[in-house]
Amino acid sequence: MRSPTFFIIATAIGAAVFLTARWIGNDYLFFAGYTVLQFIVLATAWNILGGYCGYVNFGSAAFFAVGAYSTVALHKLGMAVDRYAAEAVAPLLHAIMPLSIPILTIIAGIVAGLIGLATGYLTLRLRGAFFAIATLALAVVLQTLIVNWDYVGGSRGAYIIRPQTVPIIGSYIQYLFLLMVMLAVVALTAARVIERSRLGYGFATIRDDELAAEACGVPTLKLKLIATTISGGLMGMAGASFPYYIGYLEPGSAFGLAYAVNSIAMPMIGGTTMWAGPLIGALLLGIIQQIATVTISSAVNLLIVGLLLIGFVIMAPNGIIGLVKDFRRAAAPERMDLRAVKVLTIAGYCFLIGLGGVVFGLSAALAAKNSALTWLGSFTIVLSLVYLAASYGLLKVDSWSPYLTTVALAVSIPLSLLFIWLDPTRFNVVGLSISIVIDLVMIWLLRSNDIDPLYKRPLEQRAAS
Repeated sequence: MRSPTFFIIATAIGAAVFLTARWIGNDYLFFAGYTVLQFIVLATAWNILGGYCGYVNFGSAAFFAVGAYSTVALHKLGMAVDRYAAEAVAPLLHAIMPLSIPILTIIAGIVAGLIGLATGYLTLRLRGAFFAIATLALAVVLQTLIVNWDYVGGSRGAYIIRPQTVPIIGSYIQYLFLLMVMLAVVALTAARVIERSRLGYGFATIRDDELAAEACGVPTLKLKLIATTISGGLMGMAGASFPYYIGYLEPGSAFGLAYAVNSIAMPMIGGTTMWAGPLIGALLLGIIQQIATVTISSAVNLLIVGLLLIGFVIMAPNGIIGLVKDFRRAAAPERMDLRAVKVLTIAGYCFLIGLGGVVFGLSAALAAKNSALTWLGSFTIVLSLVYLAASYGLLKVDSWSPYLTTVALAVSIPLSLLFIWLDPTRFNVVGLSISIVIDLVMIWLLRSNDIDPLYKRPLEQRAAS
């Protein structure tokens, strides 16, 4: 697929998401969706340096905060031009101020990109853990500067009063959501273009063996500076509209640990060698965190991210995409056939049910008013972990995984009926009824004749050896 075609398709998908959210008519979808889209941009930006080049960056929050505070600075200047600007330039500033958010986003990207270029020039001669520590130090230095910069609020923070509506679109949060959709499309398109270009091949040589690349004449320092500039610029653009979204910006929120952790965890969970990895990881973790915020508490977000990151580092170091690639090499080395599609569908369903079950089971256990419901929530968590193990086993082509998956799906059916009995609301009945039908279909697919030989073959090979 050519890059213009990809951009058009991505834009169409983004427009469809926006129109669907407007049709549903719930503003919370826009608030939560903005955060998820923001993480898509941050994860994609981090992956350009951390995934394509192999240089782990712990300073993501710093570039994000630079974008946010550049908006605060320009917004404050636009609100009081005569107070902060010299008389010679005041008429010009009155003509162009206040700046629109798209222009602020571009300016934030330029500022953050220049800081990324300068940081790269100073630190990219370091490698491994030394570079990671240097990027972490950058975040500390920038946060200290912001805390002591009274113009943007310092440690007190700054308020941004946003309009309630905008022309044509209406709600301002919908406007911010649409802008973040467009930015996510641009970031993903840029990442895909880089991945398939000579620049991306140069990044890959640095990731695989930088010393060998230098010996072959690859301009590694130049390529790394380009990567830090693009990565920092996209992170700054992701933070540009954040002050209008949150309304009150202070250093603790702009330099929050969540941005640094999520921007690393999402690409690593999704996969760092392809543009789709950060997208998958950001959608997965971002949606789970929003659900956990509503059903449990925002305090458990980083706990969920940490546990998932530990699990993937141990069991699937190449992320979801790497796991799928390994499965395809084992199950369908020549081409993707119907059997492989069936197994991927079942494994994906089990994985999503497992993650969702952990969140909802934890929510049910914590909110339960009696011991029976607490035990039911705890059992749901255990069953969800079984689902995750079954999904992993299916993708690793382990002989035990079809039986474990069948057991998990079969146990889920009476459990769904029990939840329907406990909560007979229409939404719950319809949702769990659909879940029961899907469970039955998955069991039928899993027991089909073409899947059994795939999982018996590794067992026979081990017996023969």
